Amino acid sequence: MTTRTRVTVRCLLAAALAAPLPALAQSDLRAPLPAPVSVKQGMLNVPALSPLWLLPEEAAKYNIKIEMVMFQRFADARTALASGDIQLTAFGPQDISLAVAGGAKSLVGVAGVGSGNDCLLVRKGEDIKDWRTVADRRIGVGAGSISWLKFAASVKENGLNYGGLKIVNIVGGGANYLKAVRGKEIDMAVVWQPFCAQAIVEGWGAYPTIDHNRSETVGGLISVLAVNRDFMEKNRDAVQRLVVAYTDVLKIARGDPKRWAKIYAEKAGLPEPVAAESIRITQLDPTLPLESIKRISKFLSDNGVITRDVSGEIAQHYSYDFLSKATGQSAEALGLKK
Repeated sequence: MTTRTRVTVRCLLAAALAAPLPALAQSDLRAPLPAPVSVKQGMLNVPALSPLWLLPEEAAKYNIKIEMVMFQRFADARTALASGDIQLTAFGPQDISLAVAGGAKSLVGVAGVGSGNDCLLVRKGEDIKDWRTVADRRIGVGAGSISWLKFAASVKENGLNYGGLKIVNIVGGGANYLKAVRGKEIDMAVVWQPFCAQAIVEGWGAYPTIDHNRSETVGGLISVLAVNRDFMEKNRDAVQRLVVAYTDVLKIARGDPKRWAKIYAEKAGLPEPVAAESIRITQLDPTLPLESIKRISKFLSDNGVITRDVSGEIAQHYSYDFLSKATGQSAEALGLKK
């Protein structure tokens, strides 16, 4: 071998060693785990989350066994995830911020769910066409809910003083909002599905022209898929496959809305027309708009819902690594700077 040939070979070898390793192939991401992993998944009967009923079947392909644990409120699922009683759940986009403000550091958001689901409801024939007229109406809210956050932010963005509105705090579930609207105790409910859908299918309710899902501060984000940090650090391969299975679940539901509605109707014990209307305005999407979540955190602090501003540290509690590998998209494309 000549000196020139040896130099050329050494150069090629050095270049090969210096080159970055290729990204993990999709086929590797979809390989079953070598040993089974058990996961407790928190679940709520919410229209936008109903595709998650398919997750145990999809996760089983990767040697992951999921046990469903039912909750009535996002707050309860948040507490269980923070303590490690469950390893996976979806809850409101404000929930990690609420947990961090309370000192918890064990929640990590790994994917979004989509937009929509939250809704405003008025009596049929009594439309509210612009935000200025909100000041003259009695508004039923549940302070702290994501629907309330969207509404309060929209009020401010449209030049109204929230403190000057005729706010009626509604205690309890969505049925109490419907009773208050129908009984003319309030003129508009700031609520969520399926309650708007129930009123519309029954024929006495309607969506107003204004839409709080378009708030620049909060956006339309419905929910966040999150894992327990300790579980994630010990089982990264399992979390990766859970996120792969999760993105597949969203694709299944988007591709077959009738199946999605049927699943929700069955699990929530609702008529299929109500279930279909409940999901009609919901757009499933795994992207995770971090800047929007930071603004939510700041809004919570500015309005006294949490005692300190965590917007500067909230990015530490979200990971784009799993979603990026599952989708083949960059963190920026998945919402890192949105």
